[in-house]
Amino acid sequence: MSLRLTREAKILKPSEYTHIFKGGKRAKGKYWQIIAKPIQDPRPRLGLAISKKVTRLAVDRNRFKRVARETFRIAQPQLDNWGFVVMARNAKPTKSPELSTELLGLFKQVMKK
Repeated sequence: MSLRLTREAKILKPSEYTHIFKGGKRAKGKYWQIIAKPIQDPRPRLGLAISKKVTRLAVDRNRFKRVARETFRIAQPQLDNWGFVVMARNAKPTKSPELSTELLGLFKQVMKK
């Protein structure tokens, strides 16, 4: 399995987001909120929903997205066939390793439920 984050590894269509939002398992942390649901694809998929209501500055929203994509890309081999929608919470951004560590913990937490 390649660690590259390809187009097939992303959730792009509104119907795919809706499928995960309805009946997905939720987990919350200080900086992130995740909704996840098992999917039919053989590999995990990632969708991002980073709102302006959470962080007004585009720089901060893009930073959350960058950290989420990189964390997902590295963790792909450990994640089964789940669809994840990652959202940022209303908290002041901190250093990237702390954001990444929390997101990895939430991935594992939601898969155990």
